[in-house]
Amino acid sequence: MTSIYERIENLVKDNRNTTFKSIAKKILDDFNEGIFKSQNELAEACFVSMSTITQFSKAALCEGYKELIIRLKIEHENAMKAKPNHAEIDYHNLDTEHLEHINNWVMTCSDFILKLASEINKDKKLWIAPSFQSMPVAKHFENILINQGVDVRVMDSSINLEIVRHFDFTDQLILVLMTGRDTLTLSRILEYLEKISKNVFLVTTANHITETPDVEGWNKIMINYSANSDYKYRAHALLTLFLLIAEKIDNTPKIA
Repeated sequence: MTSIYERIENLVKDNRNTTFKSIAKKILDDFNEGIFKSQNELAEACFVSMSTITQFSKAALCEGYKELIIRLKIEHENAMKAKPNHAEIDYHNLDTEHLEHINNWVMTCSDFILKLASEINKDKKLWIAPSFQSMPVAKHFENILINQGVDVRVMDSSINLEIVRHFDFTDQLILVLMTGRDTLTLSRILEYLEKISKNVFLVTTANHITETPDVEGWNKIMINYSANSDYKYRAHALLTLFLLIAEKIDNTPKIA
């Protein structure tokens, strides 16, 4: 289930409504400081009306601002309880537990890895559709594959959401990275791909599993290793997955 924080974060990245974007940014900045303004205080801080704050709350799928702020407070309290105790960290010895969990998870994805590599080898073409947060690792994978002779294109939905409407993806091979707290625009791309494309490989998380459609022919894996879900571990998991895919790409040059 998507949290209120994630919904507000998605509104920050939605370029369709700049007013909502500024309200969302203010709420998130306050959240990180443990500040929860009243509806009137937030309206004054953002130079908008009270009714605009109510409309924003409904855009975040709440009945009104009261529900939004209550749920935000609960999420903040839970985040504080779950915050790691830095005093318990052993700063003098390396801990490989997280790496072991990630490596074990990647090995369970062997069918996904081999199938995707096989599809890439057929035409040496691939589209990558990452979420905003997974863009850096997607660009890294793009560079690896380009050096292996693969024609790779990365969809940057933060720049052009309409890209899927201006290209025929019917027979295209597409890798979707549905991870992080910023998947609203990517969800819209998935809605379109669901209607036209059967050759999709999808990587997602437990938080987004309900946002991903079940389409016959699509290959899907979930990042569910028994380790911290922090971004740095998720990025490492994706990089490890990409490394094993790249190892199965045919490097035979077209020109002798």
